[in-house]
Amino acid sequence: MFRLLLLLCLSLAVLRAGPLERQSNETLRLPSVLPGGTFKTEPAFEGLSFDRPVALVTPPGESQRLFVVEQRGRISVIPSLNDSSKETFLDLFEVTSFEGESGLLGLAFHPEYAANGWFYVFYSRREAGQLMQRVSRFSVDPQNANRALVDSEQPLIEQEDEASNHNGGDLHFGPDGYLYIALGDEGGANDQFDNSRFIDKDFFCAIARIDVDHRPGSLPPNAHAGVFSGTYSIPPDNPFIGQTEFAGRAIEPSKVGTEFWAVGLRNPWRLHFDRITGRLFSADVGQNSREEINVITRASHYGWSFREGSRTFM
Repeated sequence: MFRLLLLLCLSLAVLRAGPLERQSNETLRLPSVLPGGTFKTEPAFEGLSFDRPVALVTPPGESQRLFVVEQRGRISVIPSLNDSSKETFLDLFEVTSFEGESGLLGLAFHPEYAANGWFYVFYSRREAGQLMQRVSRFSVDPQNANRALVDSEQPLIEQEDEASNHNGGDLHFGPDGYLYIALGDEGGANDQFDNSRFIDKDFFCAIARIDVDHRPGSLPPNAHAGVFSGTYSIPPDNPFIGQTEFAGRAIEPSKVGTEFWAVGLRNPWRLHFDRITGRLFSADVGQNSREEINVITRASHYGWSFREGSRTFM
């Protein structure tokens, strides 16, 4: 999954998808010969080190604090970009399962974080030996802006996972104020758990979009063992509400994951909302021969596992 950090900077292709079809309407290609000169890296913060960092996040409206998400279960905060020091903001090390690609994978601050102190994380844990993937809300300590209340956890979604890889795990609030969640295909290889053909099974192979504020007009989610009732609602314009067919198969609308915004993704490891256009980009890890950076649009199907990038897969 870590090679996608590079792909976020070196975009080989931007693919816009249509229903069960892939269209290469836009491309960003590297030159065949890289520009001359040399490249080097420099420490951003002298004297600081982090344990498997996977994300850098700042709260809305802030410019001086930086939060570093570490896969092994901790979020560190650099209180000031002008001072090379760090503190532990949230420590979930004891409850986080970080084998393989599992771990603490995503962090998103609520758009009204300055007022309500809420933030959301995606992390892996084990219950009675079973690997689980969980999305939870936490609160900041009102007496210490650089410390979270670990006992404030409110889970929203949790489901069993049969493999430690392909978890997705990124979280972002969009310009619309809804929470977007990256969900992989449950792992293994070749979609071995057969999740890509279903939107009425579990929460995999997709970008989910939920309303954590319960706005007027939003709907309750369909019943599912992984949903913590009453913790979020479904935006009324989510595309699969009332769906009766998917991938050539009839489905029962009451069983559809109405959380889904876009589907057909293998391991959407990192998301990004463009600040100017509001477009959502996703880096999706390939199986054998193709990596993807996709423009995520409502109701689109990005091909997996019918396709891997531009080639037929199954």
